[in-house]
Amino acid sequence: MLFSWLARRRDYQALVDTEATRLVENEGGAGYYTAKAIKRIAVEAGDRAAARFWVRVARQVAKRTGLQPGYSKIGRPESEW
Repeated sequence: MLFSWLARRRDYQALVDTEATRLVENEGGAGYYTAKAIKRIAVEAGDRAAARFWVRVARQVAKRTGLQPGYSKIGRPESEW
């Protein structure tokens, strides 16, 4: 019972990994932008937990595909678009 948080954390990370894998297999690097779009919808809806989840998925997709979070494909920060 003392380490139940560890099991929940592992389950949460497994869910993040599953979603990231699904996005990478279906969309490749574009899955990063899909996850960011879903996060934006969650923020607009006020669902902070879902927003945090999709941020983690987006980071995982970026890591797997070699994208740099916060940068477009041409290397400029998103703030300069």
